[in-house]
Amino acid sequence: MAIIIALEYIQNLESYEKMVLVHTDSKVTDQLLQNKKKHTKLIQQIRTKIQEMEQRKWRVEFRWIKAHAGHRGNEMADQQEKGAARNKNIEECYIKIPKSVVMSEHKEQSVKWRQREWTETIKGAITKAFFPKIGDRLKFRINKTPNFTAILIGHGNIKAYLYKYKIIDDPTCPCRKGPQTVQYIIFDCPVLEKEKEKLKAVVIRTENWPVSCNKLGVQYHKKFKEYVDNII
Repeated sequence: MAIIIALEYIQNLESYEKMVLVHTDSKVTDQLLQNKKKHTKLIQQIRTKIQEMEQRKWRVEFRWIKAHAGHRGNEMADQQEKGAARNKNIEECYIKIPKSVVMSEHKEQSVKWRQREWTETIKGAITKAFFPKIGDRLKFRINKTPNFTAILIGHGNIKAYLYKYKIIDDPTCPCRKGPQTVQYIIFDCPVLEKEKEKLKAVVIRTENWPVSCNKLGVQYHKKFKEYVDNII
């Protein structure tokens, strides 16, 4: 709605250059405008307005900018938005926003909120090593198994964990060369070297071994899961 109103306002201005650069912090809007297959009501209205202006020799371009990053115009727009939200007559405009846009922007804000909580918490250090960014984790599905879950959270039948809570008296790995931690199981245990070769073979196609837990959890998650499910 803001883009349409802005273009209508600009169209009525006397300008020699007739050049418009629209800055928006809405990725959804930017993506929908570029996707010619999408014809939601508001997006189509924006396209129609652009075509009308181009017929009158206007040149209209769009640029995405990051929200809450100190852009003066964006900060001013946020202030106007907050004022409009208190306007009881806003419902007429609000019902024109497609549900898909509302849901997409709500999901984006939800991920940002969860990421802030995840970054600040001191809990879940092992899981955080694999998935420091919630957005990365949400890009794919994991078929959870007890073995894989145990590695990702550092709990279950892992001797270092059992020793920490005094369930067993010795955290040493069955290989007898070090404590059986998550990191030791993945990278160091010599008994698991044969099983590890398949995982390493995939990694070394593009980079050196060892890699970070984050890359194992995100970039190589399928082969990493196969490895884990076969060793514990």
